[in-house]
Amino acid sequence: MGAVKVQQSYLTVTSLSKSFGGFVAVNGVSLDIGKGEFFSLLGPSGCGKSTLLRMIAGFESPTSGRVLLDQSDVTMLPAEKRPTNMMFQSYALFPHLTVAKNIGFGLVQERLPRSEIDSRLADVTQKLQLKPLLDRKPSQLSGGQKQRVALARALVKRPKVLLLDEPLGALDKNLRSETQDELVRLQKELGLTFVIVTHDQHEAMTVSSRIAIMESGRVLQVGSPETVYEAPVSRYVAKFLGEANLFDVASARAEAGQARLTLACFDGQFGARLPAGVSPDGPLWLSVRPERVELFRSGEGIPGVVEDITYTGAQRRYRLRLATNATLDALKVNVGSGDDFAVGDAVVARWPDDAAHLLGE
Repeated sequence: MGAVKVQQSYLTVTSLSKSFGGFVAVNGVSLDIGKGEFFSLLGPSGCGKSTLLRMIAGFESPTSGRVLLDQSDVTMLPAEKRPTNMMFQSYALFPHLTVAKNIGFGLVQERLPRSEIDSRLADVTQKLQLKPLLDRKPSQLSGGQKQRVALARALVKRPKVLLLDEPLGALDKNLRSETQDELVRLQKELGLTFVIVTHDQHEAMTVSSRIAIMESGRVLQVGSPETVYEAPVSRYVAKFLGEANLFDVASARAEAGQARLTLACFDGQFGARLPAGVSPDGPLWLSVRPERVELFRSGEGIPGVVEDITYTGAQRRYRLRLATNATLDALKVNVGSGDDFAVGDAVVARWPDDAAHLLGE
């Protein structure tokens, strides 16, 4: 898709491409990122998201295209000349330096006055609660503490844009969740533009104001977490961002901005939202999120048999086997005893029309 417009673009990427020999890692990406956004580049390994971030940072030169920051063309500027800073997954802390010297290293290299270094160090260590750790070496820190030190080192230089390349990948689940919350709090407090690369859909949904979903070097969709989840533009986006039941549409007709359709895998007429740009005459698929599927022991709906149940604590995931041998997934929040079904139970499934989303090619 083309460039996504925001009210005022602060970081602009225009037709950016990068090739390594015959391999195209990033293919004509255009993005407009607003000042103060927490923007995510989301996609699987090898989709080009880290290469795109490195071109924004100045660590990779684009094959074609431009990068503008605060209306200045920085495409040809080396990384050290750009008003950006980058935090890597490895943290890259100097093992022989204390926390204080690690954080202040870049400022010392810039030969700032000692008073300015001390002032910035005090400010960032207070914000990230690092003052008790200033005399420690990296080997004496936990994974979460190392992450905060690396973040402090990036922030102390006061960049216009902070770039984060899988910054939480080395943390365990609980610490990762806590650090996500801390990143969001810090970004709002500082008012900086954050651009984060991640392959974790939950992480992107948690921290982002907007998400760019990438695949094979291209941006497939950009939007708020709610938009890309509730209104995916393609089968790939629907399946990549969370779970989705996808069905082949046998026939469809438009009715006042909605669609009435039949499905190839079971009988009945179904309603769905008809997004702009999707023609009811072309190849179509229906997407329904499992949490919007309701299960009943009787009544109207799609009959099936509970084939499998996955218990996750907060939810139960039911897989139904339908008469046509197709499967249908449903999620139910656990609300206490008596609300669940058992493997082998005959049930009927249904969903409201507004839960069904029609997808074109």
